[in-house]
Amino acid sequence: MGSGGGGSSDKESGQGGKTIEIATMTVHPYLEEAIKQYNKLRPDIHIEVKEYLARPQTQGDGMIQSGEAVSKGDVEKYVQTVSTQMMSGKGADIIVMNDLPKDKYVAKNMLTNFYDLMDKDSDFDRNQYYQNIFKNSQNGDGLYAMPFSFVLDALTGNKELLEQAKIKIDDQTWTWDEFKNISKKLKQQAGEDYVAFVNLFPIQMLAEYIEANYDQLVDQDQANFDSDLFRDMMKQIKSMYDEGVLKAEFTYDYDKTLFNNANLLDPTTGLSQVLDQKLNIYQRPTVNGQYSGTPFKSYFTLGINSKSKVQDEAWNFIKFMLSEEMQSSPMVAGFALHKGVVEKQLKDTKQQAVAGTLLGQKVDANTVESKIKELHKLIEGASKNLTSDFKVVSIAIEEFDSYMSGQKSVEDVSKLIQNRVNTYINE
Repeated sequence: MGSGGGGSSDKESGQGGKTIEIATMTVHPYLEEAIKQYNKLRPDIHIEVKEYLARPQTQGDGMIQSGEAVSKGDVEKYVQTVSTQMMSGKGADIIVMNDLPKDKYVAKNMLTNFYDLMDKDSDFDRNQYYQNIFKNSQNGDGLYAMPFSFVLDALTGNKELLEQAKIKIDDQTWTWDEFKNISKKLKQQAGEDYVAFVNLFPIQMLAEYIEANYDQLVDQDQANFDSDLFRDMMKQIKSMYDEGVLKAEFTYDYDKTLFNNANLLDPTTGLSQVLDQKLNIYQRPTVNGQYSGTPFKSYFTLGINSKSKVQDEAWNFIKFMLSEEMQSSPMVAGFALHKGVVEKQLKDTKQQAVAGTLLGQKVDANTVESKIKELHKLIEGASKNLTSDFKVVSIAIEEFDSYMSGQKSVEDVSKLIQNRVNTYINE
């Protein structure tokens, strides 16, 4: 697989076929597997992958291994290179959209609307897929970045501690301020060395806040950081660290956490979590108590360059990636977008739970079935897409530290971020 270079969308493959060029920061295992399988079906289509990493690739297959972090420099190089190519009317035919400024590309008509391709294709049945994930991945009325899988975002609470403290949580209305007060009560009971989350640092917290509220902080090419909404976010974060609910230090003592991220990562881990008797699953708190559906994340999305000369071929390849066969691949990280694949995986996981091989003890079939319904409700309620522009988040993080350290006021920092984000948006 190639690396570097620009995009020429209409190259011949040398064997009478056509070339599809794909731009990515580093090759995703699912993409690599799909290319391998597609080559068997369509040897006349040559797929060329261009990787853009700021640093030299590690020895081996060139892919970033799990646990090996992608650096900020890698992301910046990828965003800059692809954006420059796209702005000049060139670029690859298919682009891995994660980390790219999708809103900007859509505003400048650089991406193809997948709904137009679906509507023209009588072989494609939209109803086989989770429509709510499509809908909540849209820009306006169009779908410009195709998700292939998703994970659900929620948190778990220690059931025993919550019951002992006689705390009931309404996760449809609770705010981060309520979360802070609940955590304080639990700390009094469990011990002062407990924290709400272990190994959660202020900049991570800020990035998560921005993701969860991005549509309000950047709305129709207008920044809204110089606002009470954003200032309240910063104040909430600072107060949680100032009051000891969270600690900005690393620990291996994972038992000292009151809450945890819920591992609703795929059908197997998702069902394991909802079956765990020691945990309660909650929607994450919001800044203002206004719940708007289960948050979800698409870890891998693809867009088609509107200037591509091989759009039909690019769509056929993406359609193959969405097929039941490819969506069943173990390389799909998360819940597959294909409903039939998720149903089959849940059925298999149910058998494991009943047999006792999932949790190490047998679970009654009716209990498992009711928990599957609970999981279905979360999946079908997924309507808050956690997405943001990497550059916008970077700007906020850079300025945020001066507020956390007490060097600047919350008003000054919100104005600085507002000005910098507006300058970036209008570039």
